[in-house]
Amino acid sequence: MSEYVLGIDLGTSTTAAALVIDGIPQTIPITGEETQIMPSVVSFLDSGRTIVVGTEAKKKLPQNPENTVYSIKRLVGRKFSNPDTKKYAKMFPYRIVEGPNDSVVIQIHDRQYSPQDVSAMVLSKIKAAAEAFVGCEIQKAVITVPANYNEPQRRVTQNAGKMAGLDVIRIINEPTAAALAYGFGNRFNEKIAVYDFGGGTFDITILEVRDNFFEVLSTEGDSFLGGDDIDNALVDYFIVDIEATHNIKLECTNTVRTILISEAERIKKELSAVDSIALTIKNLIPMASGAMLDYNIRIDRVLFEQIISPIVTRSFDCCQRALENAHLKAVDIDAIVLVGGTTKIPYIQHKVSDFFGKDPFLGIETELVIAMGASILGQSLVEDQHKESPVLLDVVPMSLGVGTAGDFIEMLIEKNEPLPLERTSVFTNASDNQKAVRIGIYQGDKTKKSESHLMGEILLSDLRTARRGELKIQVTFEVDTNGVLNVKAMDLETGNRQNIELNILGLG
Repeated sequence: MSEYVLGIDLGTSTTAAALVIDGIPQTIPITGEETQIMPSVVSFLDSGRTIVVGTEAKKKLPQNPENTVYSIKRLVGRKFSNPDTKKYAKMFPYRIVEGPNDSVVIQIHDRQYSPQDVSAMVLSKIKAAAEAFVGCEIQKAVITVPANYNEPQRRVTQNAGKMAGLDVIRIINEPTAAALAYGFGNRFNEKIAVYDFGGGTFDITILEVRDNFFEVLSTEGDSFLGGDDIDNALVDYFIVDIEATHNIKLECTNTVRTILISEAERIKKELSAVDSIALTIKNLIPMASGAMLDYNIRIDRVLFEQIISPIVTRSFDCCQRALENAHLKAVDIDAIVLVGGTTKIPYIQHKVSDFFGKDPFLGIETELVIAMGASILGQSLVEDQHKESPVLLDVVPMSLGVGTAGDFIEMLIEKNEPLPLERTSVFTNASDNQKAVRIGIYQGDKTKKSESHLMGEILLSDLRTARRGELKIQVTFEVDTNGVLNVKAMDLETGNRQNIELNILGLG
């Protein structure tokens, strides 16, 4: 048989993996885990000398909050100076500090770890579990990412896989992977919407499926919208309730917030099966007298839905934009596929039905479908192509342009253009005998630098001597099937290739 390719859903809250065995995608059991779904959590014990991953790490969170890292996906590939980074850093009990090149690093005791270091630890355990399952070494992998991941985030994910000993042969968008699993072995001719509400991110992707041909029409998403936000909304409600009931200002230490987050996550999950839950947390509330009071509250579905409604509504703003970009209406969608653990919430399922005017498809496990789709694509990439192999046409997740004079951007690549693609632009020297040209690269849908994400910059060096405006340097921007940017440049007069340094911010 052909070699195995590990399909990995490296999620914000949990990670799962799958392999195609005898033509059938199968999720793998993970060593030390009760299910095939592993928490994406890493805990550093014994002053950092011992590292545990998964459920064992998650259990350490209440006792070791400062040295237990979770939801790292929200920090992957982000600049430390970004306001969103600073906002969410305050919600984590572990210490987030500035690293090289405006990157984010985690301070654990006397050592620093990048988000890709932490991701690599999670991937290493997954790789070992897969190898134990099949009894042989696995070298290749397909790893999924949110559809709206930018350039640095995709590169960090690739690098993390490499650090874990994996050759990442493809990065695939999570909703696209789910669509592959949904259509595997079937003969559909449908327009489908993949509604992917995970732990840390939300994505909506519109695809047209014709037999084994999968064409992405549009994608939208929010990198800061997920189940974590529902947990935090519940915690905020608890804090307000405590302060109002006891007329105090609650000191929300790392330990207190960790306890409240843990209870919020439990309530969120259990309210999918029951109508109400009574919560009691012993010795949580400090009083002026020195006494510690218990916290008691009952949360029912009606109250829960009121709390989370603004968060869920944001997902449908993305859905509407995705439909508009695909030149479709909700009525044109034939099937809705739910992906991500957050979609198990009945309120979300009802809202999806209301928005699209039909019930979603519930035939695939929402937390395993992405890994299965990734394994299907991976196996097709290493096998000899035949008529049963899926053909996938994905799109550019974000527009890409270069900075020009003032605050303006020259847009080169528009969002939702089919992959792979390339675009060229000609640059010149701004002064006599200029030896280098520095060009800012921006991602986003705006035409102003101040409103866009500075992805990085390219440096054209060793330019030949010429008067101002005489040089004509053709720069070619290639976006491959992973959504990753590659750049090359050539002097149009001499045909010589120019030296290029591609500096992507946020990689450390």
